[in-house]
Amino acid sequence: MSFAHRFLLTLLLLALTGLPAAVRAQAKPTRILFIGNSLTSVTDIPGRVAGLARAMGKDVRAEAVVNNGYSLEDHWQDGRALAAIRKGGWDVVVLQQGTSAKADSRDQLIDFSRRFAAPIREAGAKPALYMVWPLQDRPLDFPATLEAYRAASQAVDGILLPVGEAWLRVIAKDKRARLYGDAIHQTSLGSDLTVLTIYLSLFPAGPREFDEAYVERVSRALEMQPRMRDLFFDAATLSIDHPLPLGK
Repeated sequence: MSFAHRFLLTLLLLALTGLPAAVRAQAKPTRILFIGNSLTSVTDIPGRVAGLARAMGKDVRAEAVVNNGYSLEDHWQDGRALAAIRKGGWDVVVLQQGTSAKADSRDQLIDFSRRFAAPIREAGAKPALYMVWPLQDRPLDFPATLEAYRAASQAVDGILLPVGEAWLRVIAKDKRARLYGDAIHQTSLGSDLTVLTIYLSLFPAGPREFDEAYVERVSRALEMQPRMRDLFFDAATLSIDHPLPLGK
């Protein structure tokens, strides 16, 4: 290598290392792995989260290991989710199972969240719990579902994605909001709220960034219904920053 080439390379390295850490970090995409069932795959929640992130200027890649009706125990026994985790390169691994409102399914959620957390951390990633919602005809199960996912998140020191709580807040304000497409799965509207809550949980905006222009950009990227915009943002941000108290 000539002196001139070595000199130019040295200048380039100095320029790169002199960049702020946040800017340098953007060169590496954020990689998210979703593990769950049809509450993840219906309306392609991973793809929509990554799409929203890209629309907001973030390089995010999302993949998923999903099977309809699977619990985390089913995924553990199946082996494909563990194989995907162990390939490495992830920043966040999102865990999701069903409503988990009953005591046995709650215990199962916590137990297998703990089991998955070890290989997730070995792969250099952070575990996250995608809190879902109860069956449409069982609204009284909301507190138990919320409590189960909070407990699982705490058990693994993970990131809580409080989607189910955001759903509860919206339904409490507008009982006509069509979040459910059937007994359990989300409509496109329910998907908007789900994606918004997951995105704001994983990529929190600072007080200077979170202004009217920011809200408008996110709303346009999601093609959110204007009449639902403020209600959805309130529900998502309050669920993240000020969780509802749950009676024992």
